[in-house]
Amino acid sequence: AIAAIFAAAIAAMEAAVDNGLLVGFENNEIRPKNNLTRAEMAAVMARAFGAITMADISAYTDVAYDAWYYESIAKAVQMGAMTGKSATQMCPSCNITREEAFSVLGRILALSDADTSVLSKFYDAASVSSWAAGNIAALVRRGYVNGDDLGNLNPKANITREEFAQVMHNMIKRYITNPGTYAEVLPGITVVRCG
Repeated sequence: AIAAIFAAAIAAMEAAVDNGLLVGFENNEIRPKNNLTRAEMAAVMARAFGAITMADISAYTDVAYDAWYYESIAKAVQMGAMTGKSATQMCPSCNITREEAFSVLGRILALSDADTSVLSKFYDAASVSSWAAGNIAALVRRGYVNGDDLGNLNPKANITREEFAQVMHNMIKRYITNPGTYAEVLPGITVVRCG
């Protein structure tokens, strides 16, 4: 069973790298156990969905115009995927929690359920913030998000790069980057990001 879990994690990381979602650091390390930051989340969303339009994010005083993540955050805000921690703070270097990451995915894919009873199968369901419950319920109901081996969702825990890659791998089965005709229908979500 451990070998199967390990193989699934490797497949998810390979898919994230192959599809340009996760990029390596300066020494070509992918750092799967590192926590995902809010800036990295914005970059992944912009790359995953081929965003090109940027919002005016000048109100966020902690996002420098010359920061590597400025355009990614501007794109993620324009997409409706990300919002600030406050009206003036984006907190780009902060780690993103599991419930924040799941909510970003739910918002960007327009997945939200008013019926959040599916969350009751997790021992820590009461820890899910009310603002995140609908998005998370939609992801759980569709099998995109699962709890840990102890039956917890761990909504307040930080999400690692490999955990996020696994969720993306669970959800998105194909990225189409070249114009053409595609006849094969795959389960899950297909993202078209070609001009």
